[in-house]
Amino acid sequence: MHDVLIVGAGAAGLGTAYYLRDLKLDVCLLEAGSDVGGRSRTVPLAGTLANSGAMFIYRGTKTEEIAAELGVETVPFHPETYGIHVNGSTIVAETNEDLVARLDLSASEKSDLKEFIDASLKEYFQSTSDGVLRNDLKQLADETVADRLRGLQPAVRDIIATAIRGGAVGDPMRLSAKYALRYFASYLAREKNNRLFAVAGMQAIPKAILGRLPGEAVRFNTRVDDVAYVPDEDAYRVSASGPDGEEALWARQVVLAVPAPLVPQLAKSLPEWKLKALGKVGTPGSTTLNVVANIEGLPHLRDWSFITTVGMPFDAIINPVPGGTEFTARTKILQLTCYGNSAGFQPGFEQDKARIDQWIEAVHTVAPELRGRIIAVHAQTWEHCFALLNPERAAALPELQKPVGSLHFAGDYTSETAGTHGAYSEAARVASLIRDSVPAAG
Repeated sequence: MHDVLIVGAGAAGLGTAYYLRDLKLDVCLLEAGSDVGGRSRTVPLAGTLANSGAMFIYRGTKTEEIAAELGVETVPFHPETYGIHVNGSTIVAETNEDLVARLDLSASEKSDLKEFIDASLKEYFQSTSDGVLRNDLKQLADETVADRLRGLQPAVRDIIATAIRGGAVGDPMRLSAKYALRYFASYLAREKNNRLFAVAGMQAIPKAILGRLPGEAVRFNTRVDDVAYVPDEDAYRVSASGPDGEEALWARQVVLAVPAPLVPQLAKSLPEWKLKALGKVGTPGSTTLNVVANIEGLPHLRDWSFITTVGMPFDAIINPVPGGTEFTARTKILQLTCYGNSAGFQPGFEQDKARIDQWIEAVHTVAPELRGRIIAVHAQTWEHCFALLNPERAAALPELQKPVGSLHFAGDYTSETAGTHGAYSEAARVASLIRDSVPAAG
């Protein structure tokens, strides 16, 4: 009989175990895969470490706090430029005025785009302090971007919608206006105070957490099939299958730290109010392509930060360390990540050479100078990317967070935000609930 069984060793699951580590509790994590971190996956690529999912640590979040506690080395994201690829040409500029002026758009389209950018930046600076969103933004959290996109000329709407998707995954017509500021306007502002890049990759955080947990705390390659409360035992029976076959595990408390769509598949007797709340959660898929290229003789490419790519299979290209690291500067290479959020989940993409080659050709279209210079690529597709930041989910948060008995729910979908920063915040919240239920365990 375990005290706590945690299903999923991503950010939320590992974080929950981390925040319970000082208690005298038997905590066991069950992970269907062979590694920790979930969408915080980092892969070695041509001598660099590339993030294939989550990219940044946001300042003022639990992710920054826990990374500092664990001694994870970070460098600031210091963008000096913003770029847009549209109508066959890529323009990268240090100012938005210069950017808009050089785009292949009509005079009226440029006027619309400039007006939208100016309004977004005004709202951004009114809503942030040192690059961090203020907490008193309920009105923006309750609005979507939809009204702001209506009335724009098609070419301008395509640019804005692509840019928002590139940073925020979800449908711009449903995205909360509050978080459009974080994932869109902050890039336009060349914001230098809100993002950090983990030198060893985002997976360095969950790997460091694993090192702080008791040995054998995580059981890998163990798929959970069912979680059921057994009244006679006042405990949960967790049916799982792993390397040794099928088995039943028992626990006083269970934490489901998996994407929202998987929750009803595991806990099949949830009350109607919980199912209704889960139905408010959108977890769109995403596909990424990491690229490492030789840029000897092309030092200007090192200053790229965020490029909106209209009409490409991906929505944006991000350089996580504008200016480069000591290693990339010495070796004259550049690491880029292509975010295909509008592409969604692409089953089999990782092994599909033809589709990968299409994406590489699209990279060449956006950056013709890189033709013949790409050294290595890594393809990844995610069925459940981070939870959509929209008013519907925000309204359902109390029900999403509420436990059912001693069955707890933790993930970015139960957070006020999303992504790994939301997941680590939820880990702390759920760990606090468990602490309060076992006051004598300390």
